[in-house]
Amino acid sequence: MRTLARFRMLAALLLVTAPALAATPAAAASLSAAQPVAALAAPILAATPADAAEAPALAAVPRDVNDFTFDSFDARYDLGMDDAGHSTLRTTETFVAQFPESDQNRGIQRAIPRVYQGHPTDLELVSVTDGDGTPREYETEDDDENLVVTIAGDDYVHGEQTYVLTYTQRDVTAYFANTDDDEFYWDTNGTLWKQPFAEHRTTTVVAPELVDALTGDTGCFVGVEGSTAQCEIVEAQGDPTAEFGTDTGSDTGSGSGGAVGIDEAIAEGAAVFTTDTQNLTAGENVTIGVAFAPHTFTERETGYLSAPSGWIQLVAVVLAIATAIAALVHRLTRLRDAKGRPVIVPEYTPPRGEDLLIASVVTKRTNRAAAASFVDYAVRRVLQIVEQSEPGLFGPSTQYWLQLKSADPLNPHERELAAALFGPGLAPGSWRELKKKDAELAKAIYALLQKTRKRARTEGYLGRSVTGIGSLLLIAAIVLAAVGFVAGIVTGEAGLGGGLPFLLVALLFVLMVFTGIVAFRTPLTQKGAELRDYVAGIEMYLKWAEEERFRVLQSPEGALRTGVDAPDWGQVVKLYEKLLPYAVLLNLETEWAKVLGTYYESLGSQPDWYGGSSTFNAALFASSLSSLSSTSASAYSGSSSSSSSGFSGGGGSSGGGGGGGGGGGV
Repeated sequence: MRTLARFRMLAALLLVTAPALAATPAAAASLSAAQPVAALAAPILAATPADAAEAPALAAVPRDVNDFTFDSFDARYDLGMDDAGHSTLRTTETFVAQFPESDQNRGIQRAIPRVYQGHPTDLELVSVTDGDGTPREYETEDDDENLVVTIAGDDYVHGEQTYVLTYTQRDVTAYFANTDDDEFYWDTNGTLWKQPFAEHRTTTVVAPELVDALTGDTGCFVGVEGSTAQCEIVEAQGDPTAEFGTDTGSDTGSGSGGAVGIDEAIAEGAAVFTTDTQNLTAGENVTIGVAFAPHTFTERETGYLSAPSGWIQLVAVVLAIATAIAALVHRLTRLRDAKGRPVIVPEYTPPRGEDLLIASVVTKRTNRAAAASFVDYAVRRVLQIVEQSEPGLFGPSTQYWLQLKSADPLNPHERELAAALFGPGLAPGSWRELKKKDAELAKAIYALLQKTRKRARTEGYLGRSVTGIGSLLLIAAIVLAAVGFVAGIVTGEAGLGGGLPFLLVALLFVLMVFTGIVAFRTPLTQKGAELRDYVAGIEMYLKWAEEERFRVLQSPEGALRTGVDAPDWGQVVKLYEKLLPYAVLLNLETEWAKVLGTYYESLGSQPDWYGGSSTFNAALFASSLSSLSSTSASAYSGSSSSSSSGFSGGGGSSGGGGGGGGGGGV
């Protein structure tokens, strides 16, 4: 019984593998000898169910949609010339596919290149039918430089199926300097197929008016891409059996109308060239070439200004540049700040009667307004900054707490910020931890700064914003960018100007953004410019060397303004403390805290408004204050290939021409 079961297994294996073996010619003969064995095996496999149960089931071999073959590929190329001298081509391709009987395929895909020698060929798909001329269902999509035609329905197809594609193109010839001639140098089926072709035939019909321009040079190359193996191309002599195709009534130029029989074409004075090749394997292609006298055809214009769209984009760019310049002039005249001081002089005291929030708006440093205000409240003894070190998984971390002492020294606007920290009651002794991410505090600070901007305009620091002219300039820039974008895409898709159209699209975008930035601004009034320059004077003083700063303090004017007429370090510390909030605003707190810390050490004291977790050290004080500013700021921020040489000069190869492409099963 076991022996019989094993024999059944071998017989079943033979029946399953026999069709696959038959796919290769070499195995066909040996397979015919095995047929009697298979015939004997069939009755054995049909034995009783009980016996059959002893044989394990054989799993079906999975198949791919590309597992089929082509019996033949026939292509006809009707080459002509339009009234402007451009070459035209009407292509009719006939694929005869052989599909398996299993439910594997619904049809085929054909990828047709849309570009030749870097320019589009104005590809138009005319029809997709079966061998009898009945239209087939199909869909098209653009894939890089190819038009992909999917010819498939909802139902599976089996056995022999015929697909006929007809399409037109123009500018399919090129002048090659190395051969000094014009050539129709064309890939036929293409190198991207995964299926073999048993028969491959082409017919090239050259329109009568082009026959006199033929040089007599022709070429045929077969194989994978780059192959230089040659095949035979012959000029037809009017064989009546060569007729195929019927007039479709379409016409894209002389010689490119509806297909007619070979005899009729020759009778009308056309020249006909044919190729006939067998047994192309997957990835193999036939490339044909027909040479004409130099400059027989008008070459497609590739210059940027060859089409109206190029001129339209160029005009849009020029106008966009003019708009950007107008916006800049508007910025430098109508939106210009008041002149302010003719010369910036060093300032070593805070501006009298001004608050830090207004100063942050005028100097455009609102991102550091909160940190500077916290330090300002501290040196004025409104609150105390307490630094604490907490152990953590990756080492100790520093936390900062603010404790309210008294809100009495604050004006109404400053009290709003204090209320955001400690609540509306502003109860002395209240605590607030400063976190790097504090959405509630960030929202409150943002609202306060918005009110401060309005207050700066009301109190005369900011002028009136002229938005009407700016809006018109921005609208003009947007419209010009949109027009230039569309014109650039059209120009680029037409293969004109290389990468220039896309570069100009980028330039238009930059000009639009530039116009939007410079066309809107709220200028500073004379009062605002004076405060801005005063803060610039403080920055100058903070950046000076200590000897220069002390010399200014001891000058008659400095002594009069500060009361420091002798080396009184206690008074210097008080003065430098008042400048510390502005150092934070100007992002100079680290350097200034070192200077201030050195004076604290020389006096043997430490600031009562700052409580650290260790013995006072000037360097540590500076580092901690910088970290505090950072924490405060964080809390606020909360295809086919083309050839450059002709075939007739010895540089021909399969896959080196235009056309071609590939396809597969679906």
